Amino acid sequence: MRIAFLGKGGAGKTTTSAGFIQYLSRKYPFVLAVDADVNAHLLEALQFDSGAEGEFIELGEVAEAVQEYLRGQRSDLGDRMMIGTTPPSLHSNFIGINAEDPFVKKYALKKGNISLLTVGRYKEEDVGASCYHTKLQGTASMFHHMLDGEDEVVVADTTAGTDNVATSLSFAYDINIMVVEPTEKSLAVYTDFVGVAPHLEDRVFVVANKVETPEDEAFIRAAVPDARYLGAIPFSRNLKKFEQGDEDALALFQEEQAKIFDRVLAAWKAQKRDWSAYLKELTSAHSKTCRSWWNDYYGQILDEDLDPDFSYEKAVSQSKAKAPALV
Repeated sequence: MRIAFLGKGGAGKTTTSAGFIQYLSRKYPFVLAVDADVNAHLLEALQFDSGAEGEFIELGEVAEAVQEYLRGQRSDLGDRMMIGTTPPSLHSNFIGINAEDPFVKKYALKKGNISLLTVGRYKEEDVGASCYHTKLQGTASMFHHMLDGEDEVVVADTTAGTDNVATSLSFAYDINIMVVEPTEKSLAVYTDFVGVAPHLEDRVFVVANKVETPEDEAFIRAAVPDARYLGAIPFSRNLKKFEQGDEDALALFQEEQAKIFDRVLAAWKAQKRDWSAYLKELTSAHSKTCRSWWNDYYGQILDEDLDPDFSYEKAVSQSKAKAPALV
C-alpha cells in the first residue's frame, strides 16, 4: 500500500511524513520511504544524514538506468523508448517491498528497518534546461512496477502544491494526505487539488498542522468535508527545538503526532487497491501523454502493440521468481 504526503511549501509536509514513517517503522517489519520533493529534505528529517548504510544515489540522475532495469526481458517494445507511463509487461522486472529487493538494495539508503529512495534536487545544469517532471520519469516507472501488497508500506514525500496532478503519480498512491496549516494559501492547495482532480477526491484526506487555537482548526474544518478530515497536529515546541538543531526533540514531536497517525493508518488500511482499475488508468494516461506529444517527440508510436497478456494480478502471482541482481 502506498501513501503520499502533499501540501503547500512550509506547511510541515516533510516533518509530518517523516514522523509517519518512523511511526510505521514501529508497527511494520519494513518501510520504504520515497523523497519525491524537489527540496529533498526527507533524508535530514529521518536523520539518514548520519549512520545510514548504502550509497546515496539520486534517482533523477539515473532515470535511464532505472527504466532499463525495469524494462527487463520484455520484447514488445522492441527498440522503442520506455517512458514514465509505459505499462509493464509480464517480462518486465518488478520491485518488491523489502530491503533485499535488488532495486531497493542498490538505490536506497538503509537505516534500521527503513529504506529511503531519493529523486534528488535541481542541479545548476538543470536551470533553464528541464523541469522537475523530467527527474520524475524514472520514479513514475518505479511506482508502476511496484508489486506492493496490503501489508507492505510505501510512503512518499512529494513536491509542494498541486504538481502531482500533472503526472501519472497522481493515481499511483492509495491515499494522499494533505498537510494544511490554518492559512488561505495552504488551504488552497487542498481545494485546488480536488477541484482539478475530483476523481481522486475519495483518496484525499486532510491533516491540520501548526494548530494553536480552536479557531485555527475551525478555519480548516469549514472548508473540508468531515469524511476527508482526520484531525489536527498542535503547534509543537518540540518541532521548533528539532528545527533549531535539537535532534532528541524529534522523538517527542512524533509522540505528539501519534493519535493523528493512528487515524491516518486507519484511513489508509480502509482503502483497497483494484489492480485492474490501476492498469486501466495507467494505460489511459500513457495513451493520452503519448498522443499529446511523446509519439511526435520520439518519432515512434509508444502506446501500441504492448504486452496484451499483462495484468498486475499475473505479475503478482509470478513475483516469487527471483529478481535479477543489479550491478
